[in-house]
Amino acid sequence: MQNDNGDKRAPMRANGERDDALGARTALCGRALKVVIALVALAAVAASVPALARADFPIASLLIYSIGMGFIAIPLLLYHEWLLKRLSQGMGGTSPTA
Repeated sequence: MQNDNGDKRAPMRANGERDDALGARTALCGRALKVVIALVALAAVAASVPALARADFPIASLLIYSIGMGFIAIPLLLYHEWLLKRLSQGMGGTSPTA
């Protein structure tokens, strides 16, 4: 009898490579999320500086922060959480619908 372990190890190696790629993508997405949040916060602070000299409420700052977090950071956060879930389950893969 011939024991062919090469065929058994190939799928395991491919899954390991997929998990490594998924881990790298998750780490990149986490860093991108932190950068996006920091940029939105800095833009909101920069927009509020002119209003600090007056007694006005900085509406532009509030809008920048709300829109930036709602339409940029939150979807990125949800994608990052989805990647973390896939990574913790050890599923690998690349598409959100898989």
